Amino acid sequence: MIGRIEEQRLLLSLLEEDDPQFVAVFGRRRIGKTYLVRETF
Repeated sequence: MIGRIEEQRLLLSLLEEDDPQFVAVFGRRRIGKTYLVRETF
């Protein structure tokens, strides 16, 4: 994924936390929010 390295690092660091995390991914339509989450996890 081009240009989403920092976002992927953030999501993966939250996954490694011991406590449960709530993450909201928001932004304009059709910019790849769902794709980012699916490719990261």
